Amino acid sequence: MEDKASVNKSSVFPIGLLLAVCIDIAIDGLLLGIGFAAGRKEGILLSLALATENLTLSLATASSLGRQGIRANKVLSIIIILAAIFFLFSMAGDALFHNLEDTSMEIILSFGLAALLFLVTEELLVKAHAQKDNIWLTAPFFIGYLLFLILGVTM
Repeated sequence: MEDKASVNKSSVFPIGLLLAVCIDIAIDGLLLGIGFAAGRKEGILLSLALATENLTLSLATASSLGRQGIRANKVLSIIIILAAIFFLFSMAGDALFHNLEDTSMEIILSFGLAALLFLVTEELLVKAHAQKDNIWLTAPFFIGYLLFLILGVTM
């Protein structure tokens, strides 16, 4: 009888990794759908950003699956399934949020922006506190945020 120590790690299918990637892809697809529901310009900008992110995520996932000993045709099938999930969730996001009133859309987008800023600034603050505080490093972040906020409101 085999014990756990003798099981080859490469024979274990990485369900946890694929579940996490699947959830990320589904949320990204939903965000893209919301972006297109908000407007064409917003959808196109999100498409470009998410295309870059999903390309790197797909390459990292494929690389990780390849290191686990999974055959290339199975890896390709998994990546195609993930792309289909992204597409389906983007269609669902657009369908769900397309007919919302402007006020409701602003509330949803504001919540998303606040959550994103919290996550980004939390990560940046953890790394920033590893170094000594410096006004010349902190100020450009807030100036850039204010600049993009003003541009977003005026355009």
